[in-house]
Amino acid sequence: MNFLRDSGPFRSVPAVLAAALSGFLLLAGTAKGTSSATSAPRTVEPHAAQFTATLSYSPAYAGDAGDPDVLESAGTYYAFTTGTALGNNLQALVDTTGSPESGWRSYTGKTYGSTALPNPPGWEAVNTQTSPGVFNYDNQFVMFYDAAQAGHASDSGFDCLSVATAPSISPTNAAFTDSSSGPLLCQANLGGAIDPAPYIDPATGIPWLVWKSNDGGSSQPARIWTEELNGSGTGFLAGTSPAQIFSNNTVAYPWESTVEDPSILPEGGSYYLLFAAGIYTSSNYAEGYAVCSAPTGPCTQTDPEPIVSSYGTVSGPGGGSWFQDSSGNYWLDYAAWTQGCTSYSCGGARELFVAPITFGAGGGAAGSGGINKPAVGVAYTPDDGGYWIDASDGGIFSEGDAAFHGSAGDIALNKPVVGMAATSGGGGYWLVASDGGIFTYGDAAFHGSAGNIALNQPIVGMAATPDGGGYWLVASDGGIFTYGDAAFHGSAGNMALNQPIVGMAATPDGGGYWLVASDGGIFTYGDAGFFGSAGNMALNQPIVGMAATPDGGGYWLVASDGGIFTYGDAAFEGSAGNIALNKPIIGMARTNNGQGYILVASDGGIFSYGNAVFEGSPA
Repeated sequence: MNFLRDSGPFRSVPAVLAAALSGFLLLAGTAKGTSSATSAPRTVEPHAAQFTATLSYSPAYAGDAGDPDVLESAGTYYAFTTGTALGNNLQALVDTTGSPESGWRSYTGKTYGSTALPNPPGWEAVNTQTSPGVFNYDNQFVMFYDAAQAGHASDSGFDCLSVATAPSISPTNAAFTDSSSGPLLCQANLGGAIDPAPYIDPATGIPWLVWKSNDGGSSQPARIWTEELNGSGTGFLAGTSPAQIFSNNTVAYPWESTVEDPSILPEGGSYYLLFAAGIYTSSNYAEGYAVCSAPTGPCTQTDPEPIVSSYGTVSGPGGGSWFQDSSGNYWLDYAAWTQGCTSYSCGGARELFVAPITFGAGGGAAGSGGINKPAVGVAYTPDDGGYWIDASDGGIFSEGDAAFHGSAGDIALNKPVVGMAATSGGGGYWLVASDGGIFTYGDAAFHGSAGNIALNQPIVGMAATPDGGGYWLVASDGGIFTYGDAAFHGSAGNMALNQPIVGMAATPDGGGYWLVASDGGIFTYGDAGFFGSAGNMALNQPIVGMAATPDGGGYWLVASDGGIFTYGDAAFEGSAGNIALNKPIIGMARTNNGQGYILVASDGGIFSYGNAVFEGSPA
């Protein structure tokens, strides 16, 4: 899945199925000029978010295009698929009409040669490449895919992941180069690795890869995995390891004989895992979904039935992924056979279908609670009479006596905003983006930024010095960047972390700081004391933020489920750990005397404890 965008408008489709995901409301439509004999509507109880997908009875491309991944760049749509006669190894299609619903063709303008991978590396078996996943990251296009190792057949337990790159793509050239001498990942003990799909977490700017283990050559379950990618987006981040987030459960879901072709859509603080299930050469092949609380899971499947299954003459829809256009609208792409022929042996083809998606009531999109993008941070005013909430698009929400000093909500950001800090007098604030860009408002002075630095890993948070004369930025690898009168006291940038850093807090005198990792590990520098950590605990959900007590004698950690962990003189005032949250918690802020704190969820929801007063929220 890729979040490259296009300015082309939506076009009406001849017939629709309305579907609401996360409460998938699936309604049958009637195609103009076709039979109205379709499956009966069914309604599934809504989850936290809701959006509708309009499914077409006509393919966007009436040729073979299995395992598609669509993205948009510079006004052109690109579809990368498993190889065909039109494009061997891996196929690349282009669409310059401004809408992905029609107009697909080869980039060569011929009936051959439209390949995304002209020259596979020597370690791969010929004609075994499948399931490309493409995104634009670090100023290049990156394509992950799978292939069998030389000397082995596909689906025999020897399929592995590989990666290819292209400095640019165009309507006349969408070819990538893979110069690898060996696989990126094989998971031979699990039956091979296939179906990779990269994505970027908009809340942090961190790239991730999801994929499936077991290529069909093993009796083991099919498992979905994820792992953080490195700064170039072409390999795994050093020191990380794969995390299993999902697997097929044939007892609870008999139609899931396997799960494959995963794709993640981050939206409104949740992560929607799309997957195909069943046998792809059958009319029972279908799409399902699960909702994940974080990139590393856990992921929960709440719908016992497929969300997209055979309809009309569209048979066995699957192998789908998410994509987004220039207006911020989401789409679903998938491949499907024609009713009556669900294999290549009868002359069938897996044609390309696309479906626009719109968010509705309860979702994280514009108009549902007033917050357009996920909340990423919160800061208190000096008198505790209000607080600011910042969103990943740079939007600022002022509650109570917190004055609005401006926002980046109307700026075309290079990377999402990931955090904020307020000046000591409350007359301004700084916002920081994942590329290290700094945005200043009110009396917050600009002291420098990392926006022009080639970062190893994205920035995930910031803290200001007591006098507002400087600030620290922290990256997910623990790297520290100092500006103004913020002194460098050390960093975790040269350490092999078990889990990425997710936040920081400064000591009261600015003589030190704490870093916290998502596993609850604490790293102390300067005069910051170590009072304990959650690094050796089996957490229900990952840690997402921290706050220090006013005297620096302790700190609180908060998990995405609202759980609170206290150390030193930080008092426990309550938690949201036993509440069924609409959206995960993303951060916290303490009151100025340290006798209370607020938690903020990704939808802008506020939870107050101790002497912290609820002053309102955009949720």
